[in-house]
Formats: sequence, structure tokens, C-alpha cells
Amino acid sequence: MNWQDFVESRRNFLAAGAGLAAAATLGKSAFAEETPALKSELISIAEAELEPGQAVGQTPQGTRNIVYVKSGTCTGKVAGKILPGGGDWLLVRPDGIGEIDVRATIQADDGALIYTHYRGILNFQTGYFRTTPRYETASEKYKWLNDIVAVGVGQSIPTGVRYHLYDIL
Repeated sequence: MNWQDFVESRRNFLAAGAGLAAAATLGKSAFAEETPALKSELISIAEAELEPGQAVGQTPQGTRNIVYVKSGTCTGKVAGKILPGGGDWLLVRPDGIGEIDVRATIQADDGALIYTHYRGILNFQTGYFRTTPRYETASEKYKWLNDIVAVGVGQSIPTGVRYHLYDIL
């Protein structure tokens, strides 16, 4: 799709939305009565061993720590290893909440490289640990990862972190 086609399809989408809004104001809802339940499918379980952190210290945004990946593994639909060199540019805000900012590369068992980056929240008091991974790959086998919304449920483990990674369907 070229740029002009995109603009035209967006214009048509917005025009249809205006029509739906008008129908709703007349008491005729164009949407289902109930919102469908959120569904997900497990992509992978990832475990990363981490290097000792680099404590940058107190900055105007909070306390900055940089933690690099030593190694790791992924099992499931995406299986392979997490390559060294990725890391988390963690910011602990003044309220004690951690803002996660990760970049990493997965090498699938077949050799395909998959880049991932994600942001998330870690509440050190409650253990709430969620991320929103995005993926990029040139691999035909894994190209579906380029087009999904994913959620990671994290937990700390003695050597680093573990994530259950889900495709939101």
C-alpha cells in the first residue's frame, strides 16, 4: 500500500467512524452489547541471566541503573537463546516504581535473529512486573512477531529475570 492509498483508507475509516458516532447518538449502537474477553496465547518463557548493574545514581528523573544481559534461553513457540549485549536501562522513580526499558536479541534455534524492545513497570513492593514487548525480525518463519501486540509477565529469579510472553489475540 502506498502513502496515498493509506491516506484514502484512513479518510474512509474516519468517515465511517463519524457515521457510527451519529448512529450511536440516535440510540442505534453499531457495536456489540458486550466487549469480547481478552484472549492470549503463550509465545515463550524467557529467562535471562544478568550482569551486575551499573548504578548511574540519582538523576533528575530518578535513580538510574543499567543492567546487561549475560545469557539466556527461550522455550515455547519461539525457542532459542538470548544473546549477550542486551540490557535494561532501569529507572526507579521517586515513588519507588521501576520503569523498565529493555532491548535484547533472541537467536532462535534455527539461527534466525529476533530483536525485541519493551517498556514496563515493576512495583518492588507488590511484585507487579509487566512489560509490552515489540519484535522485529527478517525471518519468514517468525515474521508474524512483527505484527502482534504482546505482554510479558515478569518475575525476579536468583540469577536474573523470567518472563512469560503472551501474544494478545
